[in-house]
Amino acid sequence: MRTKRTIRNDEQIEREIEKSTSKFSQYLMSNSKWVRLINKLVENSERVLKIEFKKVQHTLIGELYLDQDTAFGFDYWQNGFEGNSSLGGWLMFKEIEYLFFPKVADLVKHVEQDLEQIEALINSVGKFSLETDVRGLKVVCYRV
Repeated sequence: MRTKRTIRNDEQIEREIEKSTSKFSQYLMSNSKWVRLINKLVENSERVLKIEFKKVQHTLIGELYLDQDTAFGFDYWQNGFEGNSSLGGWLMFKEIEYLFFPKVADLVKHVEQDLEQIEALINSVGKFSLETDVRGLKVVCYRV
């Protein structure tokens, strides 16, 4: 059962997200598109070694944890995640500014991701706003 305090906290988080997203002119993702993308990344988790993300409310960069055991309805839902990131807590899809797939997945072990393969996986789901450079591949979720 949700308490008044929990409800107020959720409402405050929602206001923060709305305020942060108001600086963008366009939201490029929908919840259903997110679910399809996450499903595809989970199905191919052996190829996707590292995913970073940025929340619209912060400058912090977090890491998203997905593997073959990640399940819809358990680890993520129609509108977000719980506990699947390095930042902890809930992560709503609408508060993700971008996903970033770094070329180098592990600096210590010198492990690289195949960005062309990851891009092909993403494109197999639908049309996304993608940016690439020498550091990695970015899925842009908001446009300024």
